[in-house]
Amino acid sequence: MITQTFKDLVNAVVASKARARIVSATGHNRYGIDPGTINQLQETWIVEDAPTKQRLVIDGILHPGQIVDLSDTLPSVTVCDRRDIVLRRLSDDDNQLATMSIELRQCRIDHRRAMQHQRHAATDGPDQSGRVNELTQRKQTLRNKIETAIADQQQSVKNAYSNVDARISVITQIGTEPAANELYSIINPNINSEITAILRPATPMTTVTTIGSHEVAVTRVTPFITDIPPWYERAIAGTLKILNQADIIAIAEPNNHSHTDIDPENNTERLLMNIQQQCKDDAEILLWAGKSNTDHDSIRADIAAELPDTQITISLPYTDDAQATVSWLYDNTTVESISYNKRIVLTVRVAVNQNDAVQRAVTSVDGSIQDGEE
Repeated sequence: MITQTFKDLVNAVVASKARARIVSATGHNRYGIDPGTINQLQETWIVEDAPTKQRLVIDGILHPGQIVDLSDTLPSVTVCDRRDIVLRRLSDDDNQLATMSIELRQCRIDHRRAMQHQRHAATDGPDQSGRVNELTQRKQTLRNKIETAIADQQQSVKNAYSNVDARISVITQIGTEPAANELYSIINPNINSEITAILRPATPMTTVTTIGSHEVAVTRVTPFITDIPPWYERAIAGTLKILNQADIIAIAEPNNHSHTDIDPENNTERLLMNIQQQCKDDAEILLWAGKSNTDHDSIRADIAAELPDTQITISLPYTDDAQATVSWLYDNTTVESISYNKRIVLTVRVAVNQNDAVQRAVTSVDGSIQDGEE
């Protein structure tokens, strides 16, 4: 069944003036779709010498040989499959890995066509072996280029935002991007995010914000499609590396599942399974279902409860400078208790990035620190 999500994706990729038709793949060995469907398209839809482009979109994955044979059978239309549509959507928003993947995909199709020509060359025309060899080398060059780009991207992710208390990833599945946009905006109240279009963002986007006393890096990652095949893993290598580094993964789930690619009963289960295959073992996974009356503070509190910190006990003298330090501690840590006896004694929770600042503030007024429970 062709889903509304896939229709929306095709509409986002295909030019508005182009004629497009979506048909389901059937697994036919040669064409990927049944010959009867091809005949029907020729009789009722395809227009020879049409003034606008005609694009036949196959809802399924075709191998290069099927693309070549189907294109040769329907020379007046451009044939593409689900993989082509997804990669082009990502490439349109400057995902360089998707752009290189499209180039490699086209090279494989051209290689298959050149091999067909070469087989006929012995009796029908000049030898095309030079073209085959050229494309073989080109494929390997592109593979190497993609692998290098993936390694560079993964290293960049690994090195980024190393000084924050935690890394938070916000993710959803294709077709539910508005829910992720809302959740990302709640976590980042100072960010005016309006990324609601399908399969956006095409590459991860990160901002640094404060939750309580914690400085955190929050990343909106590329949505997951129903399954994560190898070709999609390559195109979203940055997203997968970010998920692997995340301390907290916030999953955005809308109330209305009508536009998702799979059975609503299985959406969350499938998404969780895909995420668990990518994240580290100790990552916290939080599920958020969008509601108009959701308490934004409670969402940030839920996240704050999972952030790493240290409990310490602080002892301060009765001086004016120490009183000023108490005020500073209320502003920059979570004060759990305070008592006034011979000295001022506070129990506080300190974010990782605040440890040195607290140490300096306390010792500068002749105070002392004792570590508490983690």
